[in-house]
Amino acid sequence: MSGADKVRFVGKIYGTEQDYWVLSGCLDDEGEVLSKDVERRGRGVNQFVYWVTDNLLNDWIQLPDCRPEHITHAMQIKHIFTGHLNAEIKSNPKFPGKERHFLRAQLARIFHSTAMIPVGLMEMDAEDETNPDPKYAEEFAMKPVEELKAIAEWANAYPLILKSGRCSHYIPEDLDEEAAGALKETLDTKDPSCDRFRPVNEQKGMPDTGPTPEEWKSFVVRLAGDTQQYNQLPPKEGTTSYATLVVKSLRWPGAVTVAKAGKITSIYIGYGLKRGDSSFNPTEPPMVEKDPVDQNE
Repeated sequence: MSGADKVRFVGKIYGTEQDYWVLSGCLDDEGEVLSKDVERRGRGVNQFVYWVTDNLLNDWIQLPDCRPEHITHAMQIKHIFTGHLNAEIKSNPKFPGKERHFLRAQLARIFHSTAMIPVGLMEMDAEDETNPDPKYAEEFAMKPVEELKAIAEWANAYPLILKSGRCSHYIPEDLDEEAAGALKETLDTKDPSCDRFRPVNEQKGMPDTGPTPEEWKSFVVRLAGDTQQYNQLPPKEGTTSYATLVVKSLRWPGAVTVAKAGKITSIYIGYGLKRGDSSFNPTEPPMVEKDPVDQNE
């Protein structure tokens, strides 16, 4: 973990034989040179680097950078982890990698879908449109947890993962300007993106989570702990609450965002399975037995 920055604990993935404890952080080095369609470290699905261990007393193992084909195949299958990074993924369609690659793809899918921040906390640099890194909004004021209880007050922290397995469309560098522009327009039409900090209430709700499809939900919000209002000490005015706000994902059971006293964190503890994901894993038919020997009458 040498040279890592902003390292934090982000969750735990359950396995059939052993579990993964997960850390995330940033690394300045570019990492292993992969194919050109792989988003470089610090961008898109490789914005963060992840480390895992099956024992908190053992060394932490860095997961490989995420490739588009790993995410696109992970979207088509369901697989319960074993806890062994080099285990084979037995699925249909066949996954192009080991369990370490599938784990890295699932972590990207989980946090790009469920990690949240209050609306308005972050913004893109309007003065420099070429800068892909967001910044904290200067005039943002954190609202009390009672107001943050409305799901419309929350936005996704990370960009949307496209169907291509990236957060941005790949345009080959050898194309001329006209061809590159035409390709980008075609890709944006077939696989459109959305705002970086999109409100989570715009996500499609999970079926049967409300009386009508318009009322279906992707997240549930509740207050926990001490909800009593207390007078603040001078020079502060008004009242404050020490309650904890909990936002749970229904699409990724185990993904939770917690807010208290102006601090926010997102964490995931679960099996790495998305609710309602389509998959095709037929069971193997039973062995055909030999015909019995005919008995003489």
